Amino acid sequence: MAKSRTKRKSSDITVNDIKAVADAASNYVKHWTKHEAQRLAKETLVIIPASWGLQVGTYAVKDTNQGWRVENGSGELINNFTSKRSAVAWCIMYQTNRYGISERLLKQDNKLSKLSQDHVNYMYSKQQARKKRDYFAVDVVEARLIESSSHLEVAKNDLEKTLNSAKYLKGIWEKPL
Repeated sequence: MAKSRTKRKSSDITVNDIKAVADAASNYVKHWTKHEAQRLAKETLVIIPASWGLQVGTYAVKDTNQGWRVENGSGELINNFTSKRSAVAWCIMYQTNRYGISERLLKQDNKLSKLSQDHVNYMYSKQQARKKRDYFAVDVVEARLIESSSHLEVAKNDLEKTLNSAKYLKGIWEKPL
């Protein structure tokens, strides 16, 4: 028989040793990933899609049946919005210290929500008045409905203008490396 020239000794590594090393590596990667995600969320404005909605920096934007709900990291309600675009824009503006435009966005979105609800209520009132054949009430509600429609269009346009102006603000999207 030939003599081994490398003189290797068999290693005494067991399956349990390999499992322990693999578990330690897995825990390290999990901890590092969580830590880096938290660090990135604090340092830079990151928008992360999730199964429940969006994570916009430190705020969560969640879908409800009536609109979009903005919550802080603790899950406390901050604001409700009629559209996802308004909610995300508010989060971005607020976290980049653009409090004036974020407040304007919030006010305009609340106004749009109120006017939309008024419009729906007037439509329902008009329908009920027609069923009862109360034509005086139909005329009154029709006048309110026309006025509500014009205010609703103005509110939509104002909100759209604010969202477009927020999109082009300097210093938000460009970050020096």
